[in-house]
Amino acid sequence: MQKPHQHNAVALDLLTFAPKGKFYTLIGEDLDENGKIQPSIHLNWESGAAFTIPLNMWHSHHKESEDEDAWILSIQDAGLSLHQGLYDIRFADEE
Repeated sequence: MQKPHQHNAVALDLLTFAPKGKFYTLIGEDLDENGKIQPSIHLNWESGAAFTIPLNMWHSHHKESEDEDAWILSIQDAGLSLHQGLYDIRFADEE
């Protein structure tokens, strides 16, 4: 599992390979007192699918099986903000 985090860049994620039912992403606007994304949208991964992570939305990526892997191509519009020194990423345990 990847810790819940947010960044000031939009991400377009293309799932080039993902065994159906083994991986998912949670997306939501807020964190609860335990650092969990609330409320959350549950996106199941499968090969060939794509989804976006909107600007500053909390999200985390999850793996149901340690025996399988997935390939994801993530494209972000972070280049300009990174070059200008404005890019920001925050993790739940830092809030």
